[in-house]
Amino acid sequence: MLIENYFTFTKNWTDHSLTALLGHSYQKFTLQGRNWSINKFPISPIEPANNPGLGQDLTLQNNRPGGYAIINELQSFFSRVNYAYKDRYLFTATVRADGSSKFGANNKYGVFPSFSGGWRLSEEGFLKSGPFSDLKLRAGWGQTGNQEIPSKITQALFTSNVSASTSYPLDASTNYPAGTTYTRLANPDIQWEVSTQTDLGLDFGLFRGALTGSVDYFRKVSGKILLEVIPSDPIQPAATYWTNVPNMSITNQGLELDLNYRYTANSGFRFDIGGNITFIKNVVNNSPYTVITSGSASGPGLTSATVNGYVNGQPIGTFFLREYQGVDDKGVNRFSDIDGDGIGGTDKDRIAAGSALPTRQFNLNFSTAYKGFDLTANFNGVSGNKLYDNTANAFFYKARLVKGLNGPVEAVGESNESINNPAPVSTRFLTDGAFFRLNNLSLGYNLSPRTIGMNRWISNIRLSVTGQNLFVITKYKGYDPEVNIDRTVNGISSYGIDYLSYPKARSFVFGLNLTF
Repeated sequence: MLIENYFTFTKNWTDHSLTALLGHSYQKFTLQGRNWSINKFPISPIEPANNPGLGQDLTLQNNRPGGYAIINELQSFFSRVNYAYKDRYLFTATVRADGSSKFGANNKYGVFPSFSGGWRLSEEGFLKSGPFSDLKLRAGWGQTGNQEIPSKITQALFTSNVSASTSYPLDASTNYPAGTTYTRLANPDIQWEVSTQTDLGLDFGLFRGALTGSVDYFRKVSGKILLEVIPSDPIQPAATYWTNVPNMSITNQGLELDLNYRYTANSGFRFDIGGNITFIKNVVNNSPYTVITSGSASGPGLTSATVNGYVNGQPIGTFFLREYQGVDDKGVNRFSDIDGDGIGGTDKDRIAAGSALPTRQFNLNFSTAYKGFDLTANFNGVSGNKLYDNTANAFFYKARLVKGLNGPVEAVGESNESINNPAPVSTRFLTDGAFFRLNNLSLGYNLSPRTIGMNRWISNIRLSVTGQNLFVITKYKGYDPEVNIDRTVNGISSYGIDYLSYPKARSFVFGLNLTF
């Protein structure tokens, strides 16, 4: 169900322009499901779906019915004011109060304001005769809320036992009678996660708009972080619970540069070239935990092994691993002894070994056209990030060869490695994730129907050939560096883990388009 109502007021006088908006929005989501089953159908030409009564097993033990129902509600009250003076000084302010049924009774609503302003300097008299066709300063500040947590987790949860049980939180040695116990305690104080962002920007145009660009600085700090954590009080009915982690924050800040140039000759030849690059720094501060795991490994011998997470003073998605130092004279793994206890490779020896989040992202686009021909290309890439090759960790090591299993040449990369050497999670399988890819290259030609004497029936003919994913430059030895297989731990998103991913296809498309 979605209900939205808003009022808009607009007024223009002399050099002033004002628009005000006041609104309300309500959303309700209902998800429900039910299931029943019947088993042991005899071999018969009759499809079981056509006659479920043929099933021979309808016991409560094997066919217990089930079901679920989830109801979530969102309600927002919002307002916005836009003001402009001589289309030169621009101002916008918004305030919204958002309420969610996912949160506790004490904090269902959050209030999120924002402000922004702009100054079009190119409209000022002292720059009218300057080189700029456009010059504008921008600044903004605002807050937004995050409510992406599981439903019902702020409410108490109970479990009823219909028979005597020893599964009691305080004493597992006594056989208690049937009854109802807590599985989860209520948390009425959990509230919105809040992100506060500041932006400063400059837009410019030169040579009558032929060269345009922008420079943006941004800083976003997220607080009241919503996470599922282990309770500090051991006397709890649940092993984990969701909460706003006190004082913890996640900061994203960086600089984005954008530049585009367009040229058109009198002969009809034209070309456009442009690109942007973003420098990003991400850091987790004041986390009360050594690491909040967010990515796990998969494969033989890797069950329950963790790869990356949230580490204090490091970016999210940081790989928290043992530092691999090669093999010793016996061909067995050597790991750094970080804590100095004389034993390398324990959990206490894990280090922050880089993050799956890139520190630089860039895009490049190009297009040109002349006398019916046109060519376009698009590139993108990242750098400053790491990838964990979980596929190699699980299958590409020497000990598998003893079992008669296949493996690539990487499995025997270290000739003196013992055939009995295991392959635990470590920096051995951590690689540089930087890449530069040609995403799309397209060549087209617009043929005039008059040239071939078909203008009476056809108004336009276009021929084209397009190649996608034509090449990628990278040091990563897996199928594709642009990968993130979901290896979530407790609902916290994982980053930069490659496990049995399917390679991205390289495709060629030939096109003929006729317009009648």
